Amino acid sequence: MKIADCSSLRLAVPLIGGILISDIVGNTGNQTHVLICVLVPVLSAAFLSFSCGDRFPRLYGFFLSLSFFLAGALLYDLHMQGVVTRWPAGRTEYHGILTDWPYERAASYRLDLTLTGPEYEGKRIYLYVPKDSSVFAVTPGARVWFRGVIDMPESDSVSGFDYRKYLYRQGVSGTLWVNSRYWGRESAEMTGGIRIKAVRIRHAMFEHYREWGLEGKPLALVAAVSLGYKRELDESMRDLYSASGASHLLAVSGLHVGIMYSFLYFLFPLFLNRRSLQWLRELVVICVMWGFAFLTGMPVSIIRSVVMFSMIALCRATGRDSSSVNTLAFAALVMLVADPASLFDIGFRLSFCAVLSILLFGPLIAGILNARTRLGNWLINLMSVSIAAQIGTAPMVIYSFTGFPTYFMLTNLLSIPLMFMMVSLSMTLWAFSWIVPLRSLIVKVLVFLSNLLEGILSRIVSLPFSRIEVSIDDAWKVWALYGIIIFVYCWLAEKKIRHLVRALSIVALWSVVSFFISIG
Repeated sequence: MKIADCSSLRLAVPLIGGILISDIVGNTGNQTHVLICVLVPVLSAAFLSFSCGDRFPRLYGFFLSLSFFLAGALLYDLHMQGVVTRWPAGRTEYHGILTDWPYERAASYRLDLTLTGPEYEGKRIYLYVPKDSSVFAVTPGARVWFRGVIDMPESDSVSGFDYRKYLYRQGVSGTLWVNSRYWGRESAEMTGGIRIKAVRIRHAMFEHYREWGLEGKPLALVAAVSLGYKRELDESMRDLYSASGASHLLAVSGLHVGIMYSFLYFLFPLFLNRRSLQWLRELVVICVMWGFAFLTGMPVSIIRSVVMFSMIALCRATGRDSSSVNTLAFAALVMLVADPASLFDIGFRLSFCAVLSILLFGPLIAGILNARTRLGNWLINLMSVSIAAQIGTAPMVIYSFTGFPTYFMLTNLLSIPLMFMMVSLSMTLWAFSWIVPLRSLIVKVLVFLSNLLEGILSRIVSLPFSRIEVSIDDAWKVWALYGIIIFVYCWLAEKKIRHLVRALSIVALWSVVSFFISIG
């Protein structure tokens, strides 16, 4: 597969570049009008070159890419203008709506609020309150009042972590801490939009798990992989899955959506497989998948996966072939246009890099190995997917987490089949929860599988050299590694030596830059 043939990817890359440049420049408040004044003539030039037919294809491609670059910069700039806020210097009374359940911290609770009122309507802030009984009186959708001075925390001068920019990228405009006298619930009236309703429904489903007999670590794991509810995961579970290279199993992602996609087709009656009714089957699949995204709180990984599978379902319903890479790039375009700041979410980047690497490198790796049995083919496919995913995410994982799990392939070979069974059983549990004996049996099997998975991961972590401590200290090295990976793929796929020369040129440039940095 040639990357140059993927039209959506060729548009997503300049859009991402514009967002990155806009973030580097910063929100000065002056570039919006400049970007608009430049974008209009560039779009006009792209339209004129397109209207000339095939006479100026390169010129049209250049202006179209430049248009998406400028659009990315403009969208991110407008997003940041809506987040960055000048707060009053004195103590002021505010009103807001709680958008999620209170999040417990070491010495306080964090309330995620969306402010109301004519001046600060829609601004998100983090309100930190003491640990007392008043916290349990508020639930998502509750109206809250508080008095205080809203501000943004300063960056950590020791670690260099820019916490202010991190919160801005999350859409949070300010934080403050108040004691019990300066905050409270306004009334018993509840409000909220779709996301708040989704949060309430997900919490109610979690409580059903508890009523049906799940508890402790099995409850935390099942809730995380089926509902995206991670608040019950303790530090020991997170550390275990991270050290073994299985953190992706805790995040509701493309794996879980793919399992649900296959599960839905298995449940459909045979008459929906007829060609005349194929559109009805795909419509039901799309509706159920978006309902699943709604119930899980609509995280980035789920939205990306649901958009991808929705595009595939639409192509199948209309009888057209779909390019997986194009579909992935289209999902990225949709999500970045809707929320350009999601590019800086580590889950977004890891999710897209992993899937793109699987689509590109997976077939190449699987083609190297051959098997004569179905089990052998299954193992080869699982191994190729695991290796490809690690190729795409390794630079970012090492840069962000300063370490790499050595036995990632063994982890995936043993844990993914168990995770497939757990997700399928959790769906079966909801489908047949009204049959008490069957429900009890499924709960017992889920507990067994959860304990079995924990035992396997503990054994893998206990193996010698289960984790390599390595770090990448500069962001430009991450980009260099991805450049090398892309050109190596192009060399393997197209068999053209110039791509290998480009990859080796990046290696040589890396060496030269590192040398001058070391002597400087």
